[in-house]
Amino acid sequence: MQLNQALEIFTQGEIGIPSAENRSRRQQLNGLTMLHSDDVWNQQRQIADELLVQTHAPAEVLATLAAYQPSADHRITLIDRPASEHAAYHAAGYRHSATEVLLIRSLNDVPATDLRYAVAQATTSADMEWLNSHDPAKRAWITATRLHEPRLRHSFIRLDQQVVARVRVCQVDSAHSYVTNLYTAPDYRRRGIAQSLMIASLQQAAAHGERWSVLIASEAGLPLYQKLGYQQQATLTVFAPAESNA
Repeated sequence: MQLNQALEIFTQGEIGIPSAENRSRRQQLNGLTMLHSDDVWNQQRQIADELLVQTHAPAEVLATLAAYQPSADHRITLIDRPASEHAAYHAAGYRHSATEVLLIRSLNDVPATDLRYAVAQATTSADMEWLNSHDPAKRAWITATRLHEPRLRHSFIRLDQQVVARVRVCQVDSAHSYVTNLYTAPDYRRRGIAQSLMIASLQQAAAHGERWSVLIASEAGLPLYQKLGYQQQATLTVFAPAESNA
């Protein structure tokens, strides 16, 4: 998979599947891609903007952003851009908020089942209500619309009568899936739980006929995905308004 194709799966996965509650959209602004998120998360409507920068210089980016007038919650994501450009964003009132990695994995050869932990799927309203009320990150991360959307798969591991890990996979198209919302409870980390959950998700994606898995990893999560066979396609350097640091 080439970088531009991986970026396309990423943008579609971030925008999500349109619905009455998800009004997110993608726009082209002077050759730049703006991801406008307008969706329900944790039982509240969230509005955010993300400008993806692959070839444009900081002056062009900042001018485009000023004309667009983004939401207060917005970010500039630089895709494999040189570090020499960072000073321009700092001078414009932005801070470096994260470094992320765009990863891809072929599903031609997925890992064998990890039998240490049982992985379950959310399929009913009772599952949704229990997962939301017991979420390790204390987020109501599944809605009824998402639960019944056939292109979304919600998987989790339960131990000690609680959710210790969960993940969502979006089937972007017949050949590609996008992994998001992976979270493991802090007290249950470094036990191979997230690895078991991801292996089950990869196997399920392959069983659906998908050929590639795409995701965005934090620096902390990168070793897990590399162990699972994901390969780096790009480094994403994220800037957010300095005042959002509070």
